[in-house]
Amino acid sequence: MTGNATARPVGADPLAEISGLSLGPVQGGPPVLHDARLTVPRGQVLGVVGRSGSGKSSLAYSLLGHVRPGLEVRSGTVRVAGLDPFDRADARRLRGRVVSFLGQDPASALNPALRIGTQIGEAVRLRSPARRAHEVRAQVEELLLSVRLPADRAFRRRLPSQVSGGQAQRVALALALAGTPALLVLDEPTSGLDTVLADRMRGLLAEVLSGGDRAALLVSHDPAWVASVAHEVVRLEGGRITGAGTPDAPVPAPRSSAGFPAGGGPGPGRAPGAGSREAPRTESREAPGAGSGGALSVRGLHAAHGRVSVLHGVSLTVPAGSCTAVVGPSGSGKTTLARCLAGLHRPARGTVEWREDGAEGGHGAPVQLVAQDARGALNPRESVRAALMRPLGRRHSAADAAREAARLLDLVSLDADLLARRPGELSGGQRQRVALARTLAAQPRVLVCDEITSALDRETASGILALLGSLRRTLGVTVVMVTHDLTAAAHHAERAVVLDAGRVAEAGPVDRVLTAPEHPVTRALLTHADGVVLAVPDQRR
Repeated sequence: MTGNATARPVGADPLAEISGLSLGPVQGGPPVLHDARLTVPRGQVLGVVGRSGSGKSSLAYSLLGHVRPGLEVRSGTVRVAGLDPFDRADARRLRGRVVSFLGQDPASALNPALRIGTQIGEAVRLRSPARRAHEVRAQVEELLLSVRLPADRAFRRRLPSQVSGGQAQRVALALALAGTPALLVLDEPTSGLDTVLADRMRGLLAEVLSGGDRAALLVSHDPAWVASVAHEVVRLEGGRITGAGTPDAPVPAPRSSAGFPAGGGPGPGRAPGAGSREAPRTESREAPGAGSGGALSVRGLHAAHGRVSVLHGVSLTVPAGSCTAVVGPSGSGKTTLARCLAGLHRPARGTVEWREDGAEGGHGAPVQLVAQDARGALNPRESVRAALMRPLGRRHSAADAAREAARLLDLVSLDADLLARRPGELSGGQRQRVALARTLAAQPRVLVCDEITSALDRETASGILALLGSLRRTLGVTVVMVTHDLTAAAHHAERAVVLDAGRVAEAGPVDRVLTAPEHPVTRALLTHADGVVLAVPDQRR
């Protein structure tokens, strides 16, 4: 089905309906969502698929009466249980009671200063008839057990920082289920988890969605999972619903899709949306700077968050010009390690040192972090030009900085006409490229990339990874790639380091670690890697 398709299952009692909804930038410009029409029936799951930046999250947020900063509703209506979520009074009656949200970042759903039991208890009091302490506590315990978490007092008294990433996501799910909402809006709820936890979370959500009259709108980059739980699937492309169908008659991929298969090699590296260009393919996996001397050296690194120890004696070496993948279960310390490498988290003990033989002077900070959340890393009120000019202005005149900003955009395969846009007017892939360009403005020798493709579809992610390969060849930068994507690690890194509970479980050449793993945690990660057998390219070509 092509054109402006409408997802409207026949004979189903509608719980939510979107009719002719268009969203666009407040400042003017092309719509982010154009004339969207769909129905979510009671007791059914509607899956939404499409590339990064196609409007999936904007469509999902509309069911909660929310639009991203910088956007506005231009036309159309949204109704949930007959109420308008954009009306303030109706929204109070709907949110949490009729419709609840679970996103990819549990940190945004949990208050870091409140204990887990307290947060869920507050949700129970607001959304259910329970008022007495023992009634609230009983419901809190029931909710925790329903998402396969301990319900004892010790666990209820933990803060969000004292649980793993997978546990935090299940706590967020328990919060969403408080008050037994009729509609769940699920926006990439497994994208930030390792392969083991993502598999378990998919199973848990399948159980939550399988019984009763609860409906769901499920946004995901995983078409196989969507097909396994959804009654109907719609595809978005460029802000338009371009197809709708049942999972047994899958919606065809957009015509411009490169068809990057799970477990396959990198795609053509094209980021969707106007202003993006094709990035060079990563043809060779040889380290561009290998043999030039120098390395990023980590020795005996210990780090903690408050009184909780996170890293325990981590040691590793990343040769100059190479790419090393850091993988491991959620909560194993990968992000803390990345922040220590970039100087953003002070270690308790140990050293992080960059040495490069024969390096020329004039470089900025030798190690720079490229964060997972490009939207959060960029000021939503600031144009791309302003984001790039700030670091450039410290070393260049205004005219030279403007020329350098345009050069950096070209370096990350973006057109200069994007300089005037704000982050909300860019696709997910474009935002990640802008964040990368801003990082390059500091002239780093090492890029620490923390899950920079986890929120992107496969094709856009492959383009970002191909771009990193191109930057390694052209600039000679060293890359530390923190990732849950074992396929990406297999195809883009020379070495792999596996973390488990803050310690190095195993490390070595990626073809050995990912094809002949020695540690149980590595074997578990590979077992749950979407059923894909990783074919690691020969690095000795």
